[in-house]
Amino acid sequence: MSTAISAQSLKADFRHRPPEMLVDSATNQLSGPLKDIIEEAAQQLGHSIDWSVVPFARSLNNLRSHGTDIVPRVIRNDEREKFVQYVGPISEQVKNIMFVTRSDGADVKSYSDLSGLNIGVKRGTAYFKQFDQDNSLRKVVVNDDFNLARMLQAKRIDAIVVLDMGALESEFKATNFTGYKSATYFYPNRIGNYYGMPKNHPLSGAFNQKLEEMVKSGRVAEIYSKYGLTAK
Repeated sequence: MSTAISAQSLKADFRHRPPEMLVDSATNQLSGPLKDIIEEAAQQLGHSIDWSVVPFARSLNNLRSHGTDIVPRVIRNDEREKFVQYVGPISEQVKNIMFVTRSDGADVKSYSDLSGLNIGVKRGTAYFKQFDQDNSLRKVVVNDDFNLARMLQAKRIDAIVVLDMGALESEFKATNFTGYKSATYFYPNRIGNYYGMPKNHPLSGAFNQKLEEMVKSGRVAEIYSKYGLTAK
């Protein structure tokens, strides 16, 4: 268990999730408010953080096996409650879960319109309970936005369920693909922005208290503002 190796150097997983988490593909440099916030909290608690770029599905397995100490931006759901200790939230926002189709495809006007479509979903991502538990839908599971965007462009899927529209749009932009549209139907969703730690992690209480202090003092909002963002 990483928590037993050293209380001074904590393992943390990172992934490209603009605009809050950024991985520069040329230099592999990591940046973003979620990195800065947890690093500052760790420093004030006397710890350092060793980052690794890891796909989110593997990060969930790392949390389950105690193979990592911290994963930014873990959405709370019933299944993850069994093995994730949630720290935060540092913010809360209404973030609609969207469905994206090709511009030349049929509109999705209601949940029932999803029936019969090949829907791209991101491995390990929780969307909303009805959708997540609906085994009648044809879901095509892939690892990342890179593949989702290109599969829609190639007509290998009919729609994509999207939690982070900005990340998907950046992939469309990378290939100059403009032939997509947001469906009429969406799921309104209020989510907390949590860090995940393994269940019963000995430092979760200290981090939770420190992040709460940073939120109340305005420090979290200040860090977000450095990136031209607002902590909602």
